[in-house]
Amino acid sequence: MKIQISTDYAIRILQYLHLNKEQTHTAMSVAQAVGVTYPFFIKIANLLKKNGLLVSIQGRNGGYGLGRSADQISLYDVFVCVEGEMQINRCLSGEPCTKGTHKDCNLHRVFYDLQSKVISELSKQTIADVAG
Repeated sequence: MKIQISTDYAIRILQYLHLNKEQTHTAMSVAQAVGVTYPFFIKIANLLKKNGLLVSIQGRNGGYGLGRSADQISLYDVFVCVEGEMQINRCLSGEPCTKGTHKDCNLHRVFYDLQSKVISELSKQTIADVAG
């Protein structure tokens, strides 16, 4: 399992906005601050806005800000926003097991426990926690 670079940058964008919350920031200034291209920032920002994690304010003094408090945004919220619900193995999504069984497979139980632990840990950590 590998977290996408988009998820990593989404977290960094939210961290930056949390640490600099006294003002709104232009797309270009956030992109430069976190080290992403402008088009990549826009792609990530649109996902974050769609899920309520980021807001954009139009107008002369507009820009981007957090959609809710940083202590109310978990790392799992960001993960789901960018990557969708976690499924570390296809049998956990209801698809047929490669063994031809479902839920009574020992490997299924191992994957289920692992996935549950990863989700739990990501859900415990917030943007405020990891912002420093």
